[in-house]
Amino acid sequence: MRISVDQMERQMAGAGGKSLEEILEVSEGVASGPLNDYMYVLDDVGGKRIAIAPAALKQRFKRPATT
Repeated sequence: MRISVDQMERQMAGAGGKSLEEILEVSEGVASGPLNDYMYVLDDVGGKRIAIAPAALKQRFKRPATT
């Protein structure tokens, strides 16, 4: 599935501080420097659902660090 960065930013604005992974219901979000306008959700990568997002978007909406 392909999602525009603008659409994702609108979703995140109303998400109450949730991470990109929580909003998309994926096990992992991967940053990609070459992506700018779109992000992708892949349903079966090694048995997991993942998101590939522009690095800047991933950085802004990253998961909180766990200890």
